[in-house]
Amino acid sequence: MATLLVLHDQLATSALLTEMLEKLQHTVVESESLSEAVIGVEADIVFIDQLNDSHCVIKSLTDIKNEKRFSGTPVIVVTAVASSEEVIEAMRLGAFDHLSKPISIQELESVISRALATPKQELFAAAGQPGQDEFLVGLSPVMRRVEKLIGMAASCDATVLVQGETGTGKDTVARTIHRHSQHKQEPLTVVDCTAVPEDYESFQSLAPGVQGTVILDEIGDLNAQMQAMLVRALKEALPGSVTLPRIIATTQYDLIAMVKEKRFREDLYYRLNVLPVLLPPLRDRGSDILSLAETFLQQARPEAAKRLSSSAAKLLLDHGWPGNVRELQNLMYHLTVAVRSAVIEEADLSMIASNQPVADEEKERLGMDYYNAMSSLEKRLLMRALQESNGSRAEAARLLGINRQLLYSKLKAHGLMS
Repeated sequence: MATLLVLHDQLATSALLTEMLEKLQHTVVESESLSEAVIGVEADIVFIDQLNDSHCVIKSLTDIKNEKRFSGTPVIVVTAVASSEEVIEAMRLGAFDHLSKPISIQELESVISRALATPKQELFAAAGQPGQDEFLVGLSPVMRRVEKLIGMAASCDATVLVQGETGTGKDTVARTIHRHSQHKQEPLTVVDCTAVPEDYESFQSLAPGVQGTVILDEIGDLNAQMQAMLVRALKEALPGSVTLPRIIATTQYDLIAMVKEKRFREDLYYRLNVLPVLLPPLRDRGSDILSLAETFLQQARPEAAKRLSSSAAKLLLDHGWPGNVRELQNLMYHLTVAVRSAVIEEADLSMIASNQPVADEEKERLGMDYYNAMSSLEKRLLMRALQESNGSRAEAARLLGINRQLLYSKLKAHGLMS
């Protein structure tokens, strides 16, 4: 069995953790500070068990990194309440894992087994204070995995591929990785692949000697010619150059499917997919929906944020959120302005209720009239595309796979031009 060092801020808070570790037949050594634990302790794993203070967690991780005796020892952070900022920074500083209470004994057994089976490595990344990033709200397991990946991506220079549906926060994740990385003081360049000029000069930001981070936004929109130019640019940026930019690519598309369909170069995919980060759609994030909604309401009017009634909250949870977090954010800002009372009721959310499938009475009205049915379907597609693109006609045209001129004529025909 292993020797486990538990650093805690209050003995009472770590009593349960210690008891569970001892049930797994490990030797447990407790200490309130690293300085007290250094002498005579050869720990296989270090647990940092802090109550609520994220500053103490980061300081403890930094101290362990600077203590040679524990160089290469896996460190597992355990907290009662953890912010996204804390999880990202802990993983960036080299934590083996980050656990949130309550923890099951099976979860502890699993993480200990993984830590003991992992070859010892030097704790990476320099100590530092976390940046003021956009807050990634959510306590769901899928978001915790994303936050851990962000922290690990920020600790190295590997190329990152951020994938997710429109509105899931790909740009926020890419920028958060940059702000936590060693390049945070260097330039951040964003290449919009949906509107990049078709010439090799478009990728000069990837040339050797360029510092900072380059975000290739919506990489799946590059045509075959531009993909070839990008591959050429990446090949010329050979390792060993004085400096090379950090590359983060984002896409809403399934690139593997595009590779199989010969619409995306296989060699380019494998150059970009070194460290993948997959963002879950909002509909799969459960109670995060309400946490995000409350956050956006607070941001919209900090001095007097509106509240959601229970029926309104249920409607938000039942909605499919095709536009994901961006759709929810825009809706909360709209409701802050449009709703006069302090509480948002179910009736105030008629706009998302209207996006449900065609009602029975409408089906009956359309009957077997082909042209009316097709016209109704076309109008719904146009409205959904505008909703998902937040009103951007260029983005709506891209989502529908048609050119802008055709989109404008269809919008005009259905009375959707403003």
